[in-house]
Amino acid sequence: MRPKTFFLLILVLLIGGGTVAFWLINNASSPGGSIVDSIRDGETAVDSQPAAEPGLPPPTPTPLVRLSPVVVARVDIPVGQRLSEELLEVRFRPDDNKAIIGGYVYTEVSELVGQIAGTFIAEGQAILRPMIALNATDIDSFGSDLALYIDQGKVAVAFPLVLPLEDDPNRAALRGAAFAMRPGDLVDVMMTLRIVEIDPQFRTALPNTTQRVDRTGLLAGSQFLFPPTVQGRLEFIPAINQVAEIVPMSHYIPGQDFAPGSPIPKRVTQLTIQQAEVIWVGTWRDQGQLLAALQPTPAPVVDGGARVGAAPVAEATPAAKGSVCISPFTNQLVPCPVIRESGRPDVVILSMSSQDALALKWALERGVDIDLALRAQGDRLTFVTTSVSLPQIVNEGSLAVPPESNFDLHPRLESVPIPILADEAPVE
Repeated sequence: MRPKTFFLLILVLLIGGGTVAFWLINNASSPGGSIVDSIRDGETAVDSQPAAEPGLPPPTPTPLVRLSPVVVARVDIPVGQRLSEELLEVRFRPDDNKAIIGGYVYTEVSELVGQIAGTFIAEGQAILRPMIALNATDIDSFGSDLALYIDQGKVAVAFPLVLPLEDDPNRAALRGAAFAMRPGDLVDVMMTLRIVEIDPQFRTALPNTTQRVDRTGLLAGSQFLFPPTVQGRLEFIPAINQVAEIVPMSHYIPGQDFAPGSPIPKRVTQLTIQQAEVIWVGTWRDQGQLLAALQPTPAPVVDGGARVGAAPVAEATPAAKGSVCISPFTNQLVPCPVIRESGRPDVVILSMSSQDALALKWALERGVDIDLALRAQGDRLTFVTTSVSLPQIVNEGSLAVPPESNFDLHPRLESVPIPILADEAPVE
């Protein structure tokens, strides 16, 4: 290479390097800062907030979203459905929801259990307070008010506490748990079946009635049938050295529930229906009748309320509005207390499955002895029971059958009065 060309190349490199150095120094003194400063500022913006543009306000931070519990429908709930825990669940929704802000939602499932859906509620939909019926009249043209209290998949059955042609007037109290049950209670149904042997062809209870044939009359063409008699059995009697016919006893013992001469039924008792819910006690009435029945009846009033300091003497007529009575505690005149009349219901309405309703109907039509047993509040336990009969009580109860003896108690059984309840409840 020539020396002249070499010096020109060095001069070009010096001029180019000076130009680059001048540009770097000029950028370092500008407001934007250097490349290193820009990189450092970018890292800071990523860690916190991006740098604001010159002349603009700083950005507003994004607010945090808070969630609130809301009760929603787990499945589709039809109108008139009484709500239970199985139909509801709690989900979380943003607290800026207008229904949450307005206080129209429910936060706990227990607040809705037992309430009635006044409108159709879709699955996942939040249940709002206007969707709940305050009473049966909130649902227009929906049918019977009683249907609102029946769970889906169950039916209502009227169980009679007083049966026709029943001799014992107190049997209804024993059958219906002494009238202690109220709507919302759970009861179990106990049945006692009386089993008798029947003729396989006639399908009638044994023993049969027989008419023996007079052979002489049959051959002579005259009356050949003896009078009808209960079929017995032939046995040889050693005391008279003859064969005799043994027939059922026709003597009636007080207290027995079978006809004289008929066999003693084989009784078996079992808990047949469990967890039937009491919907109503007594005959169902519409809303107007219910409101009229809830009007209180005042307590009896003393004669003009003038017997201050004397023993109270109550009249038989109910007290008028504003009447006064003598307090049994202070013996002073006080406003008469308000009491409500209580009667003896003749029927109770139960809610149960369709299969249990069929079993109850069959038992009622066949005259089965039925009693109701009141369960504890909220008790949903399913019992596993064994049917009870006389042999089962003797064998499993370790009862010893007394042997034959030549003595008895006085007075005899037929002369002992059977304990019964009085027609009217005792007055304290």
